Amino acid sequence: MEIKVESRRRELFILHNFFPLEVSVLSSDALCDYISREYFSRNLKCRLYYRGLHDIYKIIAANKEYFFKVYRQGMRSMEEIQAEVDLLNHLKCSGIEVTLPVMNRNGTFISEFNTINGIRYGVLYTSVGIYEFNQVEETTELNEKLGSYMASIHNAWDTSDFGINRWDLDSHSFIDRSMNAIRQFSTIYDFDINFLEEVAENVKKKLAYLTIEKPQYGVCHGDLYSGNIRVDANNNPILFDFDFCGNGWRAYDISMYAFPFGMGSDVTKLKKRERRKNQFLNGYNKVRAMSENEVNSIALFIPFRRIFNMGTLYVSFLPNTWGDSAVIRNVDEDIIMLKKWLELNPVF
Repeated sequence: MEIKVESRRRELFILHNFFPLEVSVLSSDALCDYISREYFSRNLKCRLYYRGLHDIYKIIAANKEYFFKVYRQGMRSMEEIQAEVDLLNHLKCSGIEVTLPVMNRNGTFISEFNTINGIRYGVLYTSVGIYEFNQVEETTELNEKLGSYMASIHNAWDTSDFGINRWDLDSHSFIDRSMNAIRQFSTIYDFDINFLEEVAENVKKKLAYLTIEKPQYGVCHGDLYSGNIRVDANNNPILFDFDFCGNGWRAYDISMYAFPFGMGSDVTKLKKRERRKNQFLNGYNKVRAMSENEVNSIALFIPFRRIFNMGTLYVSFLPNTWGDSAVIRNVDEDIIMLKKWLELNPVF
């Protein structure tokens, strides 16, 4: 994919004398016109809301709120996005409330935009809930509800009878690819690469002993943290942003919220983290009982995710959006916190 993208950029430069771009941002006004033609025949408001891995536009139509996600060029194929759409629609059919893709006038969910630096895809999603998760009080009831809700999603995906074209949230994707990027970046900027090499190797050794059979392993949300959760009027959690969904260990999915990295790096928050984990698992086990080995493996997925954050999210995707200074700052901070986390949580 990356080779084809670079070839296309060079071709455009030669033919039209356009200087190649690494990232692009779609015009909010042009996108507003597009959505009014393809989705809603009424007055719209469209504003660029958030720039991260992808660009998120907030859409207001007839006093209803939607979000249009324009996927980063070259990062997700149409087949992978379609799999995300299919998984969400399966949850809808299973009676589980999540953000949903909106069908356009052509009866499809995915839009295609031919930009100067290549094809970009977009999907319109419904808004969910009325509160951000961090705006409400964290209670035992809410954590148990979130645990049961997540287990229901895992169970529902295990009943899907269609194949999905998505990545695996495994040691190859999270550790090997990330470490390759980290090693390349270490030739530009000096940081404790030896520490990360040791952590990566220890994580991989531990992962080798975990099963890859259902229900312990299967489709996961992939990014279950408070920023991807909303809450409705009845204090029920609702998930959105399934961009990281793929096949992986369910203990990893659980770890993101129930056993957060930040709490584990702060000795004053360890008791709060344990309460959150126990409350979440109480709810989860009411729907799908976890084995003792699964529960014990949750902590392993903290360094697993940090290696991924540093190598894939920071080193691979931040430079052409925010520059090396942001990468250096984030990598430095994560290494300091990970060293502290391993002192407080000796998982190896």
